[in-house]
Amino acid sequence: MNLIHRAAVRPAATAVMAVLATVLALTPVAVAAPPTTTPPGWAPPPPNAPGSGRTPWKFQPDGTSTVEFDLPVANEIVRLHTHFTVPAQPPAVGTMFLWPGLEPSQGGRNYDPVGLGVLQPVLTWGDSCAPTAQPPTYSSWWISGQYVNVGNDPDFSGCRSGSAMAPQVGDALDADFTLDQSTGVWTQTVTGPSGSVTYAINLQQQAQNRAIFAIEPWDNAQYAGPLVFSDTTITFRDDSEQSCTQPSIAYGGAGGTISAPTAIDAKHCHVDTISVNGQSVTP
Repeated sequence: MNLIHRAAVRPAATAVMAVLATVLALTPVAVAAPPTTTPPGWAPPPPNAPGSGRTPWKFQPDGTSTVEFDLPVANEIVRLHTHFTVPAQPPAVGTMFLWPGLEPSQGGRNYDPVGLGVLQPVLTWGDSCAPTAQPPTYSSWWISGQYVNVGNDPDFSGCRSGSAMAPQVGDALDADFTLDQSTGVWTQTVTGPSGSVTYAINLQQQAQNRAIFAIEPWDNAQYAGPLVFSDTTITFRDDSEQSCTQPSIAYGGAGGTISAPTAIDAKHCHVDTISVNGQSVTP
């Protein structure tokens, strides 16, 4: 299998899990999944959960590792569909975030006023600033669709989340991001043996130009990796076979590998395997 290997690290512009844990209420632009019964012992995030009290230059205190697939700003991603497996439980230290995500590029369509944010269904070990009921710390992995924005617009900044579920170690998860191009609403759906969770938010027709696959440790959390995403399909708004077969790929932290993308057609790009290295892996 042809692989595109780790390249120079792109400057850390990636929006990740950190921002204002105090933002615990969804605004009118966000539509969470329908309410469900909260499992016993689940509770809102504690004060100062990971993601709170950080400046934009300190998103990645322990070194996030990423593989990133960039589109030219004239085009945009309108769907991302990928799969990954819940790993073994790591040590009960810090917080570990594992996620695929989408974010905009400066210069892309309608970048402002929403600004820099990331759509991300986040598999979490530990506490998080996500404003949803969470299982007791280190009792299990848990996942929810989320949006985290580091801009200044009060309608979008902060941590936002739909309902969460607790998958089991070894569960295969299906993560699907879809855009309703007529309304600007993005919907994240995560499905696995434990059920399904959904989160939707209207980003006001802001273009998403970058797909990100990440291991994000906080406060000395440890996960050796690799984290493997499989059978990934990226759908473009406009025809651009070249953006698939000659992609712009960037890496952060310990990096990883990506199998050579193949064009299903001019708008659909398929990637067999994306592997993200953990922080203990020498790139």
